[in-house]
Amino acid sequence: MNRQMTLAEMNDELGAARTNKKEFLEKLERIIPWTEFIELIEPHYYKGERGNKPYPLELMLRIFILQNVYTLADMAVMNEVIDSRAFSNFCGINSSDEVPDGDTIGRFRNLLTRNGLQEKIFATVVEILMKRGLILKKGTIVDSTFIESPSSTKNREKKRDPEAHSAKKGNTWHFGYKAHIGVDEENGLIHTVKTTAANEHDVTVMNELLHGEEERVYGDSGYIGAKKRPDAVRKNKSGKNIRYIINRRPSSIKKLSPNGQYAAKKRESKKSSVRCKVEHVFAVVKNIFRYRKTRYRGLQKQIAKNHIMFALANLYLADRKSLLV
Repeated sequence: MNRQMTLAEMNDELGAARTNKKEFLEKLERIIPWTEFIELIEPHYYKGERGNKPYPLELMLRIFILQNVYTLADMAVMNEVIDSRAFSNFCGINSSDEVPDGDTIGRFRNLLTRNGLQEKIFATVVEILMKRGLILKKGTIVDSTFIESPSSTKNREKKRDPEAHSAKKGNTWHFGYKAHIGVDEENGLIHTVKTTAANEHDVTVMNELLHGEEERVYGDSGYIGAKKRPDAVRKNKSGKNIRYIINRRPSSIKKLSPNGQYAAKKRESKKSSVRCKVEHVFAVVKNIFRYRKTRYRGLQKQIAKNHIMFALANLYLADRKSLLV
């Protein structure tokens, strides 16, 4: 006769079971430079000189990371940390009494935004990758993606986010913001992030995505004419001419002769084989971190959000390519 498992034995078995969530959180535990992040935030964190003793900074940082990679609201991440054993283990929590409430989590996020710490976290990650020789700066791939904002007016102000705007791509309208990124040609890691309203044209932001040392710049057909603009960067810091390698529009290729089309498609395919590395970045952010929509209003909060997401994407990509050792 089979003995029925006790509740304690069942909990031990469930705790030992391997799941995708546990493996993903173990990966985050391994790739995030916790010491550097904590040292960056600590000077701005509450000292606890008045009132209640603040929650440990590392606990708040871990909850903040979970909130971003799982796209959770303040109350939702609090509940998940209490309900999910994988989340509580990641945070080092043994009791629900140790979990901060939603308001405290929101105040911590606002503290980071107010002091520009998400941007500094991104800069720290880029610096770490550069020291390891993973961002070579010989070439930059530029691209952008829409980050949708809620279009509902069911809020306190009874209106949509005034700093978000609408833009059309193909036959689809988007309301929200754009994340513009500059990616290293060699390893596909992000070195620059800029955030604008969705109606900002890609070409107008291009210069801000260049670090000045590249010899080549890759972009899709949205960047056609970038080199001819009066403010275009034509030489790098060493005085060498920058080569702009921009994909042609498919409609312009169709006008060529059959032989011309064949040659043009071959050239475009070669360009795209390099430029596709930027799509790997967006795939991580949008498919793995599920960051397609923002829940925050205002450009400042969106700038902060984009920087933390692309900082985490950099670490994830570097680890996936076995570059972090």
